[in-house]
Amino acid sequence: MNLIRIRSKGQITLPLPVRRAVQADVGDYLVCEVRGDSVILRKAPVYPRASFDDGIWRLVGSAEDKEGREDVSVDKHKYLGDEL
Repeated sequence: MNLIRIRSKGQITLPLPVRRAVQADVGDYLVCEVRGDSVILRKAPVYPRASFDDGIWRLVGSAEDKEGREDVSVDKHKYLGDEL
């Protein structure tokens, strides 16, 4: 067990043995979950950011839509969070 102290701005330092055990490194993200009086930290999976060049946009809307939905690829900037 490791004892961790909370600093003035709510910051904590994860001891090296803990970081090694979960293979966490600088820049990695952790998910924080509260269960009762316990705090659970898990390493978060990180996926590369989507881009306009991703091949998926050539496929989106290429099939016949029998429910009358529009082709979402024309609005892909909304889904990617980018401006036109």
